[in-house]
Amino acid sequence: MLSSIKEKIKGWVAYVIIALIVVPFALFGVSEYFTGTSNVVVATIGSDDISKETFLSEFELQKRRLQQELGKSYTAEVNQAVKMQTINSMINRHLLEQLAEQLGYATTQHELQVFIQSNDVFKVDGKFSVDRYRQLLRLSGFSDVEYEALQTNELTQNQIKYNFLDSAFITPSALKRVQLLNDQKRQFSYILLSVKEHSKNVKVNSKSVKEFYESQKKAFFEPQKVKVDFVELSFKQVAKNIEVSEDELFNFYEDESVRFTTEEERKAQHILVESKILADSIVAEIKAGGDFTELAIKHSIDTGSKDNGGDLGFFGLGVMVPEFESKVFSMKVGEVSVPVKTDFGYHIIKLTEIKASAVKPFEEVRDELTKLYTERAAQKLVYKLTDNFSNLAYEASLEEVAAQMDLKLKTSVFFPQNSKNYDAKFIAAAYSDAVLNKGENSEPIELGKDKLVVLRINNKIAQRQKDFKEVKAEITQHLTGLLAKKFINDIANKIAIALDEGDTKAAEKLIEKYNLKWKKMGWVGRDVKKVKVNINIVNSVFTLPKPSASKSVTYAARSIAPQEVVVLKLSAVKAPDNPPNATLMNVLLSFEVDEVFRSILATLRKGTDIEIFANNL
Repeated sequence: MLSSIKEKIKGWVAYVIIALIVVPFALFGVSEYFTGTSNVVVATIGSDDISKETFLSEFELQKRRLQQELGKSYTAEVNQAVKMQTINSMINRHLLEQLAEQLGYATTQHELQVFIQSNDVFKVDGKFSVDRYRQLLRLSGFSDVEYEALQTNELTQNQIKYNFLDSAFITPSALKRVQLLNDQKRQFSYILLSVKEHSKNVKVNSKSVKEFYESQKKAFFEPQKVKVDFVELSFKQVAKNIEVSEDELFNFYEDESVRFTTEEERKAQHILVESKILADSIVAEIKAGGDFTELAIKHSIDTGSKDNGGDLGFFGLGVMVPEFESKVFSMKVGEVSVPVKTDFGYHIIKLTEIKASAVKPFEEVRDELTKLYTERAAQKLVYKLTDNFSNLAYEASLEEVAAQMDLKLKTSVFFPQNSKNYDAKFIAAAYSDAVLNKGENSEPIELGKDKLVVLRINNKIAQRQKDFKEVKAEITQHLTGLLAKKFINDIANKIAIALDEGDTKAAEKLIEKYNLKWKKMGWVGRDVKKVKVNINIVNSVFTLPKPSASKSVTYAARSIAPQEVVVLKLSAVKAPDNPPNATLMNVLLSFEVDEVFRSILATLRKGTDIEIFANNL
């Protein structure tokens, strides 16, 4: 599009038009520029729509997390898979929300509060921290309202699953059979044969190598490769050159004082009882001189605090239930409240200490301030520079772009189109028609949120057929591996058959000839964490029929990997008569519920008109 404009219009009019469109098109995409993400529909569920804006808010979180975990392994294919997984998850959630509403399920504010406060990631020194809670939500791109709405929906939907779990059952006989299999242990020995150790026993003739090359010639080629020049405008690069004065930093500190202000916290004791009559009598006893701590230990039904005299420690706003919180934050130190009714019962509250809100000293937060100031200044500067960068990239050579913007002109190494050494967008631009064939600068490419790159072709090497000499060693190695695997398969099978038929002498002769050794194992269960043995060997052992009255030992040969084979000798099997395993029962019940749950989702999807617009994702 931009190329056609460049060819048809000239002069200052062209530059004005290009300056207006190049940045938003490059950074946000054409469809979003005209319609906005809130107006783009990515899926319909019956009469309901999922907008691109809603989809992106969830997808970007998954994408960032996986990019951090996978690094360069996060490819375009992975990105597409994550998109489809995200949209399908959103559709399932929407269907479950509708089902939960039809069934009358709901999550109370108290249930939500307990769930959030039990999450260890929001705790500091073992206690729920409002500051940490809000900080982590900000870092994840959530507001309090958005996160709590999401968790409310999740908890409501989970009620469907938990109700199935409550009604699911497994018979004692079925549980016992599964438990006997699960707890079973086997005593065995094995001989391991590998391709690596037996490659010397096979030889590939040169004629076979040549024939293989001729028959598979198309598989041996050097793919097309390109080398590109590029300049990049990055947030980190800009941030390095930003300096901040003491006055600017202090002014910024005053502007951001709320960020460094700790909220007021209050410390209280409480006595929780079930009846108002008992609560009133305890209040009367306290007024008559009774000790609050002793009365809490004696009467309180709050097992988490009663042994500490009802002490709840320090807490801020938004932590306790509303009725309790409202009372605590209206009291004076030393004051004892009248009974306060909540969903838990009746509380008698004593306020013991107030920790006033305070602003952290400038020196204490200097490093954090400097980092935040630099990030914001760099972000503003990047936005300003982006216009110039994009315009210059369209109008000028990369040398001019680098010179005018004080950037470094870099050159890549040669790389093929399937390279994993560069970002997928970078590679796509390098192999685009405009860059590869027309020799033009690429459009500005966003690599993450903090980097903009423009590139052009430097050199290219055409795809070529590799000659026989180049691949002879590779083919020889491949064929040697195939022959060696067949060789060790034959040896393992001969040993196993000989032993099974009682021809011990023939088996021992093969074992001695190829310098093989039995490795004897004791009693081994399915869980091999405590035993130093290949899990594939153990899995193979548990597929063998157990020894019988007619054959006291079971022999077999098994391939356990592309280049490994084992001869197995199963000597004995035992199944401990353990008491019923509650954990195993819960696992089996969970499997059953998951299967039913998947069936429900499948039914819901089948009965609803669902359409995913993959091109809009």
